[in-house]
Amino acid sequence: MALESPAPTMLVNRDRGQRKSHARMLREMGLEDILQAGDGNEAWSMVNQFEVGLIISTWSLGRDMSGLVLLKVVRADAVHTGIPFMLLAEEVTKEQVLEAAQAGVTDMLVMPFTPEAFQKKVEQALSEEEDAQTIQVRELMDQGMELMKQGQFDEALASFKSVLTVHESAEIYYNLGYIRTAQGRFEEAIAAFRKATQINQAFAQAFQKMGEVFAKMGRQDEARQCLERAAEIYMDRKEDEKAEKAYIKILEVNPNTPNVFNSLGIVYRRQGKCDDAIRMYIKALRVNPFDENIHYNLARSYLGVKKLNEAAQILKKALHINPDFTEGRNLLRSIELGLGLG
Repeated sequence: MALESPAPTMLVNRDRGQRKSHARMLREMGLEDILQAGDGNEAWSMVNQFEVGLIISTWSLGRDMSGLVLLKVVRADAVHTGIPFMLLAEEVTKEQVLEAAQAGVTDMLVMPFTPEAFQKKVEQALSEEEDAQTIQVRELMDQGMELMKQGQFDEALASFKSVLTVHESAEIYYNLGYIRTAQGRFEEAIAAFRKATQINQAFAQAFQKMGEVFAKMGRQDEARQCLERAAEIYMDRKEDEKAEKAYIKILEVNPNTPNVFNSLGIVYRRQGKCDDAIRMYIKALRVNPFDENIHYNLARSYLGVKKLNEAAQILKKALHINPDFTEGRNLLRSIELGLGLG
């Protein structure tokens, strides 16, 4: 009998082969709509972009965010707290089982497993009914969001505060900060955004809004720090357009902020805007003229617009700064071979 889920199933696993195998098993069960992520940060970004009916994540995902941390982040967010969450592990200790249970895991499965065992666990995860608390949280959250859209901020605040009596959430504190900002109550907004980032340290939007409020208050250094943190998170997630906006806001706060031009150059190069990247790297070199890495980035952008001679000259400057710069030397050698100089 084919399984049904009203929303996609998400597989989170850095092993592409395992993801492919597990996706095949899900399709054989009738779950055709599948999202795939290679690490926790990518998974969390996708959870915020798409409706997800079930998350199946391996415990080990790399250094930035483990499967357990991803579980905690999902459970800490009022919007997504009710998503069934399965953890897969190659081996598991009693302490890990207890820790996962305390974090709110739906079920766990030790790898390797048979298709039958996998199907049974997925069936159980999808058949679990939401508890009364989860339903209450979602209803209050939806009510608060609707009131906020209508500009009924006092009523929205009451609804969000009711959520906090049931479940503490980074998203709720973010919304409280948003409302306090609209009301001009900046100190209270800062406190709410700060609480949101304490619960979810990868909450880029909260860092960004907090930075914008600090800027309105004339607290430029604190504004820059928050905006830089937001931009770093966006960059790690490869959300380049959001990173670009954050970096531009930093330049509005402080036009001489170190490394922002270099970071914008990286964003533009990833977007294929090599001319814009070149312009940013040249500005970055005016701030940091002895940074071989910026020279290297500029050279790569020159290569993107087929300016091999310019790239070679910039790399020679980088090697003059640091003769042991292996990446620069290798790239220069490749360019010289391409120009017939090798």
